[in-house]
Amino acid sequence: MRRQAHLHGLETLSANYFRQNFKPHAHGEYIFGVIERGVHAVWCRGSMNFVPAGSVVTMRPGDVHYGGAADRSGWRQRMLYISEQGIRNILSDMADKEICRNLDFNAAFHATPSLARRFIMWHAMLHESSSSLARDVALDSIMLAILNELVPETIPEERRQPDGRILDAIEYLKSRVEEDVSLAELCVVAGLRRRQTISAFRRYTGLPPHAWHLQQKIERVKHLLRTGMSATQAAAETGFADQSHMARHFHAIVGMTPGTFARG
Repeated sequence: MRRQAHLHGLETLSANYFRQNFKPHAHGEYIFGVIERGVHAVWCRGSMNFVPAGSVVTMRPGDVHYGGAADRSGWRQRMLYISEQGIRNILSDMADKEICRNLDFNAAFHATPSLARRFIMWHAMLHESSSSLARDVALDSIMLAILNELVPETIPEERRQPDGRILDAIEYLKSRVEEDVSLAELCVVAGLRRRQTISAFRRYTGLPPHAWHLQQKIERVKHLLRTGMSATQAAAETGFADQSHMARHFHAIVGMTPGTFARG
């Protein structure tokens, strides 16, 4: 379980359960999740459900539920807990106006393997990344995917999106390669809301801001390695958590290890 204080105070959970049996209970927050492995047997909204891998979970605050594993193999789940006010803030950001209504779904469990795969990818980033910007974009991507697929009527009609001062935001990020920049900072520089900033950044660079920032970090690492700097020092100079963190991203983008690149 991890708490993301700067993201509406939300919490993320990644868990493997084998012998867990939950007593009847409810949460004060919205719950969004995915069953990643196995089958979760859970009572909710008046009936017992056997929820298999590839299912997306959407529970409202106050939804009473209980249950455990459907068999001895247990189940794996990824969950996101976010307050009602947090949801209203996200909806308001997407609509570019104040939204006061609560969010509702016609069911608690959805057999949507494609959405589940995207949820797993973005949740892993939200739960595990050391980059504030990556976590910011991951939350936005999760919520947009869920809303688009399960309650599309909540998404405002497509209209021309403003660009604001997005070129200033791009330069701001470029000049802070070694820093952990947040989406809130970029929004201030661009003069846009969160979703608008991400969309404008993608239009101008072809990448969401966290991916573009990572690209700049790797380019700086390449330059430092060419000058003879060690991979460990280059990782520290560019704001990576450690050398292995840098090396993993370096290999994914450059196609070789930092050591191989340095030997030239």
